[in-house]
Amino acid sequence: MPRKNKDSQAEQSQPGRPAGRPSYLRGLRPREKAPGAVKQEAKDEAKEIAPVEEEQEAKEDVELYRWINWLLPRRPLVAVFVIASFIGSIAIAYWAVPQLFFVAVISVIFLNRLAPYLFPVTFILTEEKVGYRTFLARDIRPWNAFMAYREFPDGVLLTHDIRTFRGRMKEGIFLYYYQDGSNKDEILRIVSSKLKPLDEALSTDQKAKEEKGGLRSAIRRIRRLRSKD
Repeated sequence: MPRKNKDSQAEQSQPGRPAGRPSYLRGLRPREKAPGAVKQEAKDEAKEIAPVEEEQEAKEDVELYRWINWLLPRRPLVAVFVIASFIGSIAIAYWAVPQLFFVAVISVIFLNRLAPYLFPVTFILTEEKVGYRTFLARDIRPWNAFMAYREFPDGVLLTHDIRTFRGRMKEGIFLYYYQDGSNKDEILRIVSSKLKPLDEALSTDQKAKEEKGGLRSAIRRIRRLRSKD
């Protein structure tokens, strides 16, 4: 018996033969897939990924129209007054608080508010958004952030619900035409495809509220009937 134990130990310690669990205690090895099956699975995964990539490409915003406008040269006298006022304000700020950091902050704030007038502005209309970019200023919002539009001789205003105090306080976006109005039709075509005219939007919303029903709608109808009597 002792000799047998020695022989078994010698067999286990032989180099080149890895020691491990017996074959009957090991788990079943996964079957290796054929090269053709691996290629087919790769093709199926590529087909599954392709529709996702196509959907992402379809969701990319498409630019419809872009133009550059500069308001400063249109009215030279007003431009001189605005620039003189800006320089005078900075001088007064430096006289009151002679600190360069404070003056720099005040200058950036003023330039941010006056940038759409002082510098050339790039207006951008896309499928999803509308707005402008210029030096130290940018305002790009989705179309559904606005309620309607209103035409003016020199441009079109994208506005919010002006019937509420909050809507009147929120600043809209004014899209200026070229000075000769050559791009007016193109801008109005795109804007009218995204928003309704202001009068139409207000009347449509009023009718929707009346048709909605409820106590307030009933009170409004009663008041209207009384005013007619």
